[in-house]
Amino acid sequence: MKDSLEGWENLASAEYLLDKYNNHIGVTHLSLSGGEDYFFDLKCEKDYLRAFRECAPFKAIVGKRAKAFNTGTIDVYNLNSDNKGSGAEAKSIRNVIAKPNVLQTQKQFFSQQNHYIDIFGYVPILRMRPVGMVDELTSLWNIPPWLFDLDYTRKWLKEKSISGIYKDYFIFWNGERIKLKFDDIFFIYDDAIGTDYDSELTIPDSRLISLEYPVSNIVAAYKARNTLITKRGAIGILSNGAKDQAGVIPLDLDEKKKLQSDFKRYGLIGQPFQVIISDANLQWQQMGFPTADLMLFEEIDDDINRLCDGYGWPVELMSRTKDVTFDNKKQAMKSAYRDTIIPESDSRLEQFSMGIVSEGANLYVWSDFTKVEVLQEDKKLVADTRAAMSSTAEKEYKAGLITKNRWLELIGEEKNPDPEFEKYYDEQQEQQTQLGQAEQPATPEDKSAAPESKTDK
Repeated sequence: MKDSLEGWENLASAEYLLDKYNNHIGVTHLSLSGGEDYFFDLKCEKDYLRAFRECAPFKAIVGKRAKAFNTGTIDVYNLNSDNKGSGAEAKSIRNVIAKPNVLQTQKQFFSQQNHYIDIFGYVPILRMRPVGMVDELTSLWNIPPWLFDLDYTRKWLKEKSISGIYKDYFIFWNGERIKLKFDDIFFIYDDAIGTDYDSELTIPDSRLISLEYPVSNIVAAYKARNTLITKRGAIGILSNGAKDQAGVIPLDLDEKKKLQSDFKRYGLIGQPFQVIISDANLQWQQMGFPTADLMLFEEIDDDINRLCDGYGWPVELMSRTKDVTFDNKKQAMKSAYRDTIIPESDSRLEQFSMGIVSEGANLYVWSDFTKVEVLQEDKKLVADTRAAMSSTAEKEYKAGLITKNRWLELIGEEKNPDPEFEKYYDEQQEQQTQLGQAEQPATPEDKSAAPESKTDK
């Protein structure tokens, strides 16, 4: 995303950009103890891509979020009525959403889109349109952010159009920097801010920028565990315990070779012997380092918590072996939808709508999550609660304790302006009213009946 190096007179800035273009990621720094410190220096798109490839918990969180986004039902709606949109443009948008391009289904396209936004903080989208038909869409493509670049105009606050801020768009392909048609590109941004010191602050930061230490710690911990398993070295020292007047008697070369040969015949799996029987005076010195003392698992768990915090994903929904019950997971999933998935989906599809709906069409694209199974339980609970409240209010009304309008208020409905709804229950008058209704067909204008609960419909 960084602009070209031309015009950069500050040496530190130039070195910073060169570092980003050379893709110096996962940098290995020398340690004061003589070993190596493994650290992910997360600065640009290729850094974020490598973090996604190498940090398994991070990849899992992004994947789980993408699946949650895809559980919603995406459709086109009318901006004025919130009913499903109709007309030629609504039909055209539905068609392109159902099959965005020749390679992807709807769920594949939006899963990829949400992956890109979560990892990089934004996604450029390419609109394909017939020649001369700017309001028609034939396909949509998510452009991988690590292959995308743009030039800035170096202007910002006083601009009234996107072309006043961004000058040109490019894609890197087969070693070439190919210019894209400006009007065919639009963006979807993460709900964050940019923290650069120039025009680049118009692009939000990736959430990974503040998570480089947790990502580095997780990858380093996995590498440490792998090293302990595959390259642990000698597990101990078997030495001669016999002594003479001069001290410990050393083993000669032939005795060492014989001991090594004998030792290979002992073990738990595949070796013929499990117990060593010897008349030699030998002693054992343990060399292995207890992995529990390194607290690698605790470190990984804590870093996963930080990643979950950064992406609004409940840690209870990660693979954990303790302290999580089925009810915990169910409540955590409800929280994930209510606090993260639905608000972020609304924001992203609002931007998506601005990119594909023609100006003045009064249409928008929205994802409906009301049919998600875990949210259905809350919906049923609300309906049952409302029905119980309406039943209680009816009894109070017939006991002469409340008016019909108060009944309506108790079940969450607005008051009726009819003066009859401010009167208390009169059994004799109610019977006369019902008798009159029985003699005449009910009409929509008849407002004297008790309010009907929506749950009874």
